[in-house]
Amino acid sequence: MIDFDEIIDRNTPEDIKYERIEGIDDLIPMWVADMDFRCPLEVRQSLTEVAQRGVFGYSEADESYDKALTGWYKRRYGWDVDPRTVIKLPGVVLGISDSIMALTKENDSILIFEPLYGPIGRAVTGSGRNLVVSDLVMKGSRYEIDLDDFEKKVRENNVKMLIFCNPHNPAGRVWTRDELLKVGDICLRNHMVIVCDEIHADFVYSGHKHIPFASLSEELKKITVTCTSATKSFNIAGIQAANIVIADDSMRRAVDKYAFTTGAFGLNIMGLVATRAAYTYGDRWMDELISYLEGNTELVKSRLKGTKLKVTDIEGTYLMWIDASAMGLEDPSGFFIDKAHIKFSEGKFFSKKAGQFIRMNVACPRSVVNEALDRMLAVPGIR
Repeated sequence: MIDFDEIIDRNTPEDIKYERIEGIDDLIPMWVADMDFRCPLEVRQSLTEVAQRGVFGYSEADESYDKALTGWYKRRYGWDVDPRTVIKLPGVVLGISDSIMALTKENDSILIFEPLYGPIGRAVTGSGRNLVVSDLVMKGSRYEIDLDDFEKKVRENNVKMLIFCNPHNPAGRVWTRDELLKVGDICLRNHMVIVCDEIHADFVYSGHKHIPFASLSEELKKITVTCTSATKSFNIAGIQAANIVIADDSMRRAVDKYAFTTGAFGLNIMGLVATRAAYTYGDRWMDELISYLEGNTELVKSRLKGTKLKVTDIEGTYLMWIDASAMGLEDPSGFFIDKAHIKFSEGKFFSKKAGQFIRMNVACPRSVVNEALDRMLAVPGIR
């Protein structure tokens, strides 16, 4: 059994998640999306071997990397990927940005579903494209896509690209085959490109299944850019490595050409060996991690039940989306920093309309989750 209960000291000057807030010595950081768990032993060993060799030259993935990568996709999702269709880049958001620049033109319209991880929308507006937003709709405690609103906005704005997120950050949805096909049908009928952020693909809980958008049909494969990475799954985000799968030759050449012009392409040696080791040896570690994280999410839902904090259903990711509007706070995130010494992500980071939400990262030892919940439940006005 992997010891996910271990408390790891992350108090280093470089650690963003544990950056100190003046006047608070006992802050619990539950905001930025990395985990408080050691990555798998085999990943650490692969990095140590490189470090001990002492040479950090230019690197390029070989057949062993391709085998590890495609083997993982096949085992975990039943997805057959030709390694020749993969572009290696330093990050998923970079892959999204490169796809925007390579596959659309200035002033083209690109649609996203909000709430959504903030840097994606900024990648659209920062590239001189027109950002179109279709709001996800809350049905009970679960988000759904408003297909009528989606298609209406696509047609009204002549949308050229959809940037999709599956599993969805921060809504916690793992989209079903039926939902994906309906979205894909609208994209096909309107001659759109789909850029799918699937960085959380490995974090899927009981009763749900991750389905890569590009695996749905030959038609959808030809219009889809799939952005994947081992970094979120195995807690190696600082190593910066991503794999962008583009089956269509002309689209892939365009993205590859644009990436080359920026100088930000390929993998560094640490990203290469860590990804290869993770995808070769990481199955058992990932299976145990998912079980542990699911226990953490159930704990949060159970202990916050009956309070003024409404927890959105979570089907995937380790990021819980919580509606604090019943508390009547101007700044829920700031409130919990002040009153409970817990740092959550601000809802407005994901949508201007989500100012009353917080995002809670539960990828940490269960004792830490319980301590955070104890503090939250002790706050006046929570019940």
